[in-house]
Amino acid sequence: MLKPDFDRYSLALFHEDHIVFSSAKEGLRPLVECIRACRGRFSGCELHDRAIGLAAAKLVVATGGMINRIVARRASERAMALLERHSVPIVAGEVVPILLNRDRSGPCLMERKASATEDPHQFLREIDAFFS
Repeated sequence: MLKPDFDRYSLALFHEDHIVFSSAKEGLRPLVECIRACRGRFSGCELHDRAIGLAAAKLVVATGGMINRIVARRASERAMALLERHSVPIVAGEVVPILLNRDRSGPCLMERKASATEDPHQFLREIDAFFS
């Protein structure tokens, strides 16, 4: 497992210890862009992401093995549980009940969207369309 450098990136995908995708953008968009760029090209990758909530966890599961381990600064309990059910190991510096929106008044938009869709593959299709 590689040591994350969240000062250089918010998200990075590693294949055989080499960065194959990285982004400094915030939110779920970098993961969607990563999946678009790398799905079908790589498998067995390690993902470093500042925050893994239920939405990100469902997208990881939907990649079908592109990502097989995760290192995160923060992860939600529901994300951890989903990843465990799908045998995707995750190491998180902090585990929180749910990822909150910017003003911390409730769950972030993508967490609410993820809660509304049970099937990770359907969720990937919805989020891909949302960011198109």
